[in-house]
Amino acid sequence: MSLFVVPPERVEPDERFTPRWVFDALDERFDLDPASPVEGGDHVPAEVKLTRLDDGLARDWHGFVWVNPPFSNATPWAARFRAHGAGLWLGPVSNARWFIDLARMADRLWLMRDFPFDHPTHAGKRSSMPLALVALGARAGAAIDGAARRRPSVGVVVVSP
Repeated sequence: MSLFVVPPERVEPDERFTPRWVFDALDERFDLDPASPVEGGDHVPAEVKLTRLDDGLARDWHGFVWVNPPFSNATPWAARFRAHGAGLWLGPVSNARWFIDLARMADRLWLMRDFPFDHPTHAGKRSSMPLALVALGARAGAAIDGAARRRPSVGVVVVSP
């Protein structure tokens, strides 16, 4: 029996670039994006960008972070983001434990309707699931509040009690 194996360099990455309008609405700069695309071309205004080749999960995180993790492997990214405690996370809304834990810790949740992502081979594709922008820390919460005022039709903000 022959088994066809796709070489790693031919595997399509689980990358969706956050559209520029999200960053325009947030009006923030980030110290680190630990889940940045290998080929670049994203819109994240971050000083340091780590890719899957850098293994952003294994590297030190610093400052105010932006995290848009691979949706197919969100669990370890959510744990790392919670442990870091400062920044913004964009990911799928899930009934999984990792999302419930993240939501409980959040200073703000911007529950967002699905929107098209950017990517050279995925342009215009949607996530096919509801999205949440999760804020950890006062700065991140203020960024979500401002973005929601600038783009009210995108979703609803939930404030931690």
